[in-house]
Amino acid sequence: MTALSWKSNFTETECRIFRGKVIAGILKTTLWKYDGRGELDGHMLTFRSKGFFQSHTEILDIEGQRVLGGIDYNLFGSKASITFEGMRYEWRLESWLRGKWVVANGESEARFESAGFWKREGNVSNDNIPPPVILASFFVQSFFHKISAAS
Repeated sequence: MTALSWKSNFTETECRIFRGKVIAGILKTTLWKYDGRGELDGHMLTFRSKGFFQSHTEILDIEGQRVLGGIDYNLFGSKASITFEGMRYEWRLESWLRGKWVVANGESEARFESAGFWKREGNVSNDNIPPPVILASFFVQSFFHKISAAS
């Protein structure tokens, strides 16, 4: 089991991921678009959503040339399906306050928990979920946060 922690800035456009006190990755999103770029444990990804309130995001290599997977959202259920290199993972909120979420594929899972309602930081306990899927999970959380802020 791998333990990570995270901290986001006030606008939640930058999420830094730590292993202990050492930065292990970062996710940067834009304030007005549903796009982002990130890196975790050497895996560099681009997230590109098409259209406003679009329910699909492509996961691409850092140059934005090769499609590695995708994210399909269930906006009403606050759920998502992450596909990465042929493997499918289910993302879901575990708290109506949006402070806990899980990504799993039946065999493995990662649990994300915020340190508090107003705090933009928390912990991740990971049981064999690959780093790109962890990064995509942070992107999904950011996506849902933007959707709820816009409505």
